[in-house]
Amino acid sequence: MGIDEQKPLRMVLILSWALLGIMIALSWFVFDGRIACSLLVGGVLANLSFWLMKRDLTRLLQGELAAVKSRFFIKYYARLAVITVILFLVIRSGAVHLIGLLVGLSTVFISIAAVAIDSARKELNIKEAS
Repeated sequence: MGIDEQKPLRMVLILSWALLGIMIALSWFVFDGRIACSLLVGGVLANLSFWLMKRDLTRLLQGELAAVKSRFFIKYYARLAVITVILFLVIRSGAVHLIGLLVGLSTVFISIAAVAIDSARKELNIKEAS
């Protein structure tokens, strides 16, 4: 992948971490520390998982596809299992606010949607100008 091809992925990562920080700061002042901590837990899990997925997919697309495909899927399902166990333990302990956790987990989704909308808007503006 070239630098231009990775720019949207970099933007998603930057936006999702920034969004998480803003949401944590706002929730700390508007609500309470439990919701802010829940946002932190969900956001860190989602952002780290997305970053690891990006790294693994970049390696997959740069190498021999057949050689690394099975290793990619093993890592993917192992990561999914670890996240599932972490979420189960955190929710079961009652240490987090469930809505805060879900909002934190959604930071990557919101960032992907925002970057996609921005890219589509730029593409439409370029086509209209020509």
